[in-house]
Order: sequence, then structure tokens, then C-alpha cells
Amino acid sequence: MTRDSGDRSVKTMLLLVALAALGVMAFFYLNGRGEQEQPEFQLLPVEPEQTGVLPPRTDPAVTNEEPPVYEPPAPVVQAEPLPGLNESDTSVLAALQNLSAQTLAFVVPQEIIRKFVRAVNAVEEGKVVHEYRPITSPASGFVTERVSTVGVQQPRFLINAENYHRYDSLVTLVALLDTDALAAFYQRFYPLLEEAHAEMGLKKGNFHTVLVRAIDHLLAAPVIEQPLELVQPKVFYQYADEEVEALPSTHKLLLRMGPENTRSLQNSLKALKERITE
Repeated sequence: MTRDSGDRSVKTMLLLVALAALGVMAFFYLNGRGEQEQPEFQLLPVEPEQTGVLPPRTDPAVTNEEPPVYEPPAPVVQAEPLPGLNESDTSVLAALQNLSAQTLAFVVPQEIIRKFVRAVNAVEEGKVVHEYRPITSPASGFVTERVSTVGVQQPRFLINAENYHRYDSLVTLVALLDTDALAAFYQRFYPLLEEAHAEMGLKKGNFHTVLVRAIDHLLAAPVIEQPLELVQPKVFYQYADEEVEALPSTHKLLLRMGPENTRSLQNSLKALKERITE
């Protein structure tokens, strides 16, 4: 995780939910290279080791069932014809302005639909986007606190709780967006989303199915209440708990938001999924 890339990644996810019907998110990572600057820290006492960070893992039953396929939204009669994909940014930005002007502060205003589709495809696979970022860089950096450890070879760090609050305003924005308006936004621009998806040649079926699977992937992310320790074996931070570090990159990025923001985001995603699959 780099200081800025992790923040951009989480905000990408949030924004994608905000664009939501444009879909959901994407996470995410944009550079994914690890913290390259020395962390800011204060020395903390070591707390007794906590167990049970993650809920017990159960192996899924072996099945030959194919993942579900979802029918895309029905075409709508457009008051104005949709622009071509290459000329769509102005129309998308105007529609976002109508949804909430606050979303415009986070959007890189070029190739919006293509970037969004690429990000959603990555999220559906549990992966992160390293380039072609759909959002602007955050103003503040990632802050950790060093933990006092005696007899431990590798220093331990905790994510500073103030990091969670950097996402509060965006999570609140997502929660306040009108689900029906988002669904209408999604339906209006779906032909362009499908076109951008087809350009990628991934043979995953329609974009709507990929989007719903991406939402399901994010809904499956664990919500962990207790502070999570990090280690820094070289330049990059990693989660000290091996089970947490083994999570998909998308799930690990959600952990940076904190449990309250993750729950709020997942509630917004549930509502969106219900609306676009009804």
C-alpha cells in the first residue's frame, strides 16, 4: 500500500458506489506499491494478542453450478440521444452534477465510463487497478502508529483511527444518494457501459452481471472491529495477521475505511443491488 494509492483506491470504491449505478466500485488501488515514506508514529503499549480477528472460515461446498447471470436493464427511450462512447464525458459529468455536485470533486473527467468499467471488472475479480485512475488523488496521507514491542523482531504498526474519518464525508454522500435516481442514471448510460465492457474482450457476459458480482464481492468483505496490526518487512506495509493479509486486495482496502464506514458502504450496496436487480 502506498500512502496515496491506498487512499485513492478506497475513494475510487466509494465513488464508484456513488456513481453507482454507474455502478459500484472499483476499487481501487491505483498504484499499489506500498508505503514509500516513513510512517508518522507514536509509541503505544502492546495490547494482549487478540484472536478471532476474522469469523471462522468455512470451505464452500464443491459445486458445478455456474455463477448467476443477470439480465441487463431494459432499454429506455432517451429524451436526448446518447453521445458516442468517445464523446460521453460531458454528458456523464452533467448527469453526475444532477445527482450530486459533490461527486464531481472526485472524478477525473476523461474517459469516465471506460475507467469505471475497467475498475468494476477488477473488483469482480478481487483485484485492484494500478493505472488509468478514475479519481483524483487525496489531500492527506496514510498515518500509522508504531506499537512498542519487546522481543519482537519486526516492528508493529496500527492504522491511526483518524484515517477512518477521512472517508466519512464520502461514505455519507453515498448513503444520501437517491437509489432510484442512481438506478435511472445507470439505466440511461447502460448502453455505453456495455459498449466499453465489450471493448475489453473479457468474455464474462454482460456488464450488468459483472457489476452485480462485483457488489456481491464487496458485500462478502469482513467487518473487523479491533485495530489491525501492520508490519513493514521492507518498504511496503502488510497486515500482520496472515488471514487478513491473505484476503483479496479489494477486501483489504475496505479495512482502511474502518468498521463503521464499511458497514455503511455495504448497506448502500445492498440497497443498490436490490434496486438494479428487481
